[in-house]
Amino acid sequence: MGWPRILAEAVVVVVSILLAFGIDAWWQDRQVRFEEQQILQGLNEEFLSSHEVLERHMALHLRNLQSLEDVLFMIDSGPSNDAGSIVEAALLEMVTPTTSDLGNGTLDALLGSGRLDILTSRALRSQLAAWEGVMSEVWDDQNDNVKMVYELYVPYFVSENVPVGASMRQWYDDWPIPLDPISEDPDAIKRLLEDPKFRVLAEIRYGYKRHLTGEFKAAIAAAEAILAEIENSAN
Repeated sequence: MGWPRILAEAVVVVVSILLAFGIDAWWQDRQVRFEEQQILQGLNEEFLSSHEVLERHMALHLRNLQSLEDVLFMIDSGPSNDAGSIVEAALLEMVTPTTSDLGNGTLDALLGSGRLDILTSRALRSQLAAWEGVMSEVWDDQNDNVKMVYELYVPYFVSENVPVGASMRQWYDDWPIPLDPISEDPDAIKRLLEDPKFRVLAEIRYGYKRHLTGEFKAAIAAAEAILAEIENSAN
């Protein structure tokens, strides 16, 4: 066998090996990109849900914040014709231990597996890695508000014999216990609004809730940025 033929066959063998490696690498990359698309779809569904929950809780939060603002203005200006409903709304806020549960999903699985680098977008990887920190700010504020309910407001209402059943009834479809609404007791409303301690408690609650507003806005903005980057990556 002459050298030209040996060289030609060697070239064929090398090319065949390189082609095989190339095809294998192409197939593996194709599989990885397919897996990435599945992950992106799961992340998109998860963050659409999280964004919807945060928007809904933000709307409720702003209504509760307004109820505290209304009762503080009324304390300073004196009872109005709708004093009963204003006080009831404020009492409901003060006895409601609200938290935002977003559930677990694709992101937890992705972080738990240590495969965040499967995502092509560096920006998306960075945003997802920072998400827990963003939500921690919301949860920390909410947990502080929950502690206030049990450690400050409930003991105060008990010690002052303030009826909160009419407010708490709004949590349930069926409330079989007879009600003694404070909204129907002008003397009880007057006593509550003239109590300096109640004003201090409402002010503290209002201040904490104002701070939580900023954390909600930051979390919603972060969720929207993640959804936009997911869309860019998917396309």
